[in-house]
Amino acid sequence: MHHDLVVISDLHLGRGRNPESGRYYNLEAFFYDEDFARFCRYLCDDAASRGVPFKLILNGDVFDFLRIEPEDPGPNASLRERRYGASTTPEMAARVAGQILDGHPRWVDGVATVLQAGHGVVFLPGNHDNEMQWSTVQEVVRGRIAARLRERAAEETIAGLEFRPWFYYEPGRVWIEHGCQYDPENAFRYPLRQGWIELADAEKSHEADLPLGNFIQRYLYNGFGHITFIVPSTRANLRYTKWLLVNQPRFLARVIARHVPFAWQVVRRLAEAIGRREHLQAIHRRELAALAESSGLGERLYRIDAMKEAGAELEQAVRAIGWQLVKFVAAFVSISLIAVSLLFLAQLGIQHMDGGFGLKTFLFLLLNFVLMIAGFVAVGYALLKTPASVAPRPLRDSAQRIVDLVDVPLVTFGHTHDEVVWRLRRPGGERAWYFNTGTWIAVFTHDVFLPRERVQLTFLRVRGTEAELLYWSAARGEPQPVVILEEDAPYVPTDAGPQPA
Repeated sequence: MHHDLVVISDLHLGRGRNPESGRYYNLEAFFYDEDFARFCRYLCDDAASRGVPFKLILNGDVFDFLRIEPEDPGPNASLRERRYGASTTPEMAARVAGQILDGHPRWVDGVATVLQAGHGVVFLPGNHDNEMQWSTVQEVVRGRIAARLRERAAEETIAGLEFRPWFYYEPGRVWIEHGCQYDPENAFRYPLRQGWIELADAEKSHEADLPLGNFIQRYLYNGFGHITFIVPSTRANLRYTKWLLVNQPRFLARVIARHVPFAWQVVRRLAEAIGRREHLQAIHRRELAALAESSGLGERLYRIDAMKEAGAELEQAVRAIGWQLVKFVAAFVSISLIAVSLLFLAQLGIQHMDGGFGLKTFLFLLLNFVLMIAGFVAVGYALLKTPASVAPRPLRDSAQRIVDLVDVPLVTFGHTHDEVVWRLRRPGGERAWYFNTGTWIAVFTHDVFLPRERVQLTFLRVRGTEAELLYWSAARGEPQPVVILEEDAPYVPTDAGPQPA
């Protein structure tokens, strides 16, 4: 192999620091620009000492066009636009991309350092920055980084910057993509959308094909502000909601009350999507055909595209939103029934006791209080009990199917914010591996005991066909192995092929 690969994902850069106030914007999640810049310098120094070039693969959700403060929509904006911001257009996405880069100058320095040293940088889209496919956004990103290189008299090295619409693939070596397409809550129905920039109403098309998870982030979860982390799944959202219910109940109630229209946004989105899908599908198919030919994958790429989990939007909406509502209603009804039953039983028991009025009153109040507390605890535990942590198996199964189709020893996703190392099997029986690169932002760990820091700057290093999942230790100034423990229950994909390492 002529170069190494370094893969990172899920940085979720927002608008960074506000130059007017000197403070970070309220929805910013990435505070590690200096760490990233030092990491890039280390990569260049290490490559120079080994005499081997590398490519830095930025594998999706590097920018965050979802968790970001909406722009001022103007005096004539609708109520929806004033509360949630205007729908995304190619021009708006380009403007936001510029604001993100302006708010993270040291991050731009890091990317420029890699390019100036003669190495490559490749952007792949994720579900939070699928807009990276649009040429308007790419031009802004390229322009900001080129300007930094121009200051260093190295503008010609901008040629090492690439944007790819879906995946990075080296035959016989590696398959890299963000992985959201294999998550039912975050899969796009028509993910290839470079041609959308030609549409006069691109913002409506963009809104019509947002996954449910993206809608939850934009129309509900952004309202919680900085108190929450970015989460890729309903399971993680539920964990945060439970924490808020226990620790910030008034704040939780206030946000939910303000965002009741969120349910209407889901219904409106489902209705609008029906009339636009034929046109969006035609664009996706056109770009898929071109990509299948240019990549040399042919029919295999069509089969990988067919693996996406999009299509069960209404089912996901009912499960993710309706089921939680049913649980809360059921809990309220249960508590009411328990309260009434306890009152009846307490009165019946005390009436059959011998003793004065004062003793009976005391016993009635004491018994009623104890049993009432017990009922609340039982119902609250059933409602708030955290389910067992389940590994993101759809992504693992998808990694194995990709190995079966393209026969590579390494498959790498991001998206889940969970670091994963898992053994797979190539068609010839040789060993293959699936890696998930986790995230560079804070991970909610209030109810999960893991031997890791809340912020762990993880990346995958590929040398030849060997890969290792590491994290950048800012204190040591060098990478360290990621700590991942064996799981209690061995996991076997649906094809009964690979076994855990």
